Amino acid sequence: MQTLTESTTLVEQGFARYDLAEEFGIAESDDVYQSLRAEFVDLPPDPYATEAGRNRRYARGIYLPWSREFSWIPNTHFDEQGWMNGYYQADHNPEYVGVVRKLPAMSETARNNPIIREILSFDFAQTRWSQDDAAFPLHVGVHLIKLAVDDPGLEAISSPNELHQDGEPFVFAHLVYRRNVVGGVNVVAPPKYRGKQPADVPDGEALAEFELIKPLESYGITDEKVSHYVSPIKRGAGAETGERAVILVDFTPMRQYI
Repeated sequence: MQTLTESTTLVEQGFARYDLAEEFGIAESDDVYQSLRAEFVDLPPDPYATEAGRNRRYARGIYLPWSREFSWIPNTHFDEQGWMNGYYQADHNPEYVGVVRKLPAMSETARNNPIIREILSFDFAQTRWSQDDAAFPLHVGVHLIKLAVDDPGLEAISSPNELHQDGEPFVFAHLVYRRNVVGGVNVVAPPKYRGKQPADVPDGEALAEFELIKPLESYGITDEKVSHYVSPIKRGAGAETGERAVILVDFTPMRQYI
């Protein structure tokens, strides 16, 4: 695992791994962690993939690089759908090309959780921006995603289910917990393997293969330099539902549009 002092690794090599429980001094028994974990208990199904065992909420914020101030963008109310936020990836996700996905909004409790605030500050500190990009605010997307599977014969699947690039210049994944799970293997490869399966990557060409196991074990991606993937999960040997819960954070420059 990369050490936390190697902040340039993310930019130079395209990915880096972190242990934020150690960095933040947080234990599983801490109230702030338990409160964060509780946000995933009743996470609603992803309205675009109810059959995939995927549950999620999403929030958007603005980060000011010059002052390191962060604020949340207000949620949007869509009549009978309730409070939602739009998420758009242009053509980077082949499953939703050109689609603005309206995703359930994060709760105020989650927005105010100190761990999420610490994560946002930490993640920003790992990024690097050009002088032009640093002159504009950054759009920050924060996803709470839980893959869950009850049936031993089924899988819960992330999107897209292939090596991909997200479109946002920097993306971070932070494990909150995993329980009774087989799978959830992360693979990082060169960009030329975008759209492929890990099995299509020749031996020796994958840059990394690993699993996030411990709470707040994390990794970051420089989108233009690598493609990445996480495998579906299956229920483990135990009787309880198999679950893998993560926080995803992405940063994108907000430029003047004329």
